[in-house]
Amino acid sequence: MATQLDLTGYTNEKTVMAQRFRRGAHWVYTIALPLHLVPSHLPVPDPDNKLPGNRRVERRRAQKFGEYWRTKAQRVAPPLLLDTTYPLSDPDNFEVKYEVAGVEVGILTLPHNMAAEVDILDGQHRTLGWALALQDIADELKRARASLLGSKNAEDEIGIQTWQERVDQLTAEQKRFSTEYATLEILEGVTEEDHKQLFTDIAVNAKGISKSITTSFDRRSKLNRVAMDIAESIELLDGRVDFEKDRVTGKNENLISVSNLADIVRHVAVGIDGRMTTGREGRMKDGAIADMTELFFQALEASFDEIGQLAEDEIDPTELRSTSLLGSITILRVLAGAFHILAVDITDDSHPHVTQAGGQRARKLFASLNGHMGFPIEKGWFETGYFAEPDSRAPSSRAQDLKGLATDIAKWADSSVPF
Repeated sequence: MATQLDLTGYTNEKTVMAQRFRRGAHWVYTIALPLHLVPSHLPVPDPDNKLPGNRRVERRRAQKFGEYWRTKAQRVAPPLLLDTTYPLSDPDNFEVKYEVAGVEVGILTLPHNMAAEVDILDGQHRTLGWALALQDIADELKRARASLLGSKNAEDEIGIQTWQERVDQLTAEQKRFSTEYATLEILEGVTEEDHKQLFTDIAVNAKGISKSITTSFDRRSKLNRVAMDIAESIELLDGRVDFEKDRVTGKNENLISVSNLADIVRHVAVGIDGRMTTGREGRMKDGAIADMTELFFQALEASFDEIGQLAEDEIDPTELRSTSLLGSITILRVLAGAFHILAVDITDDSHPHVTQAGGQRARKLFASLNGHMGFPIEKGWFETGYFAEPDSRAPSSRAQDLKGLATDIAKWADSSVPF
């Protein structure tokens, strides 16, 4: 009778030691994972394609972390924070061995394709950094072995000694990665939407996170929700909104960032200096705000030739920015503020709406500005006092200047434009 062999390469699961405890509504599992298993057990971020629910990673930053880990005798890294929808707490997946004060220690069974079952909440650059370092070591070791073989074939004693030392050094470094550990914390039962919110909660105070990423993920904010919805539902905006960068300039092929879009939503709904208070958050309906904002963009498209051409793909956002004030986010915010003054009624903020007469006034005003948005700016724009130089391509974006210019433009509806 043949001897049965228990070989892990033929199973669809793997077992590890783990601690389990509660954090809020979730079970949290803590695992010590050897660094050499990071690339096979975790999703490795791709700098060219961001992971769902995360921001894009910077390759150079990850490489610097990998170099730090390879070169520093004293090195430290905080735990990697992950989440999953995989049922780790099923009785078949976690066998409790010990328990003390609410912390359980046991054997955790993980799926063989664990990398596909977890998402990274915090630690993308560390994960990529370790993976890149391991790949670099493997590549360098392969080349060193090839050079060692070449020296042996050539009977080059100096070469043999040199390359053998290098092979030994890299082999020791590779072994070190198998004896040093990363701490993983895995939150169980986190949906994709929960992941985005948790990512925002973690990253909102982190250095370098953009307002656009916060806007994209933070669904608690009414303005953010509306901005995300209309970014796809308004045809003029669909495919022209940057969801990562805060400033859309130069050769960026988008018209606007989602954080600026949230500003425009606010200006239309509550005014250029209005605030979405807690009370308004409760009373104003998302759909009503979205409807008012859509009417604003419809007015722009119907009134300005450049916006109409953009909608028809006759020009792109980069050309608009180089030829017209309408490529300026500041001007779009100012026009949104003027639209609110002329057209929006929030007397009863549980029923905000664009009045028929106000909407017509706003469209008439915008139409009167058509043909006066090109560069260099016309004298009338400079004489408002909100443009620093005659060759400025956008007005001042200071809060008081936004309000002042929006108010002045709204007044032109009752007189005439200064051109």
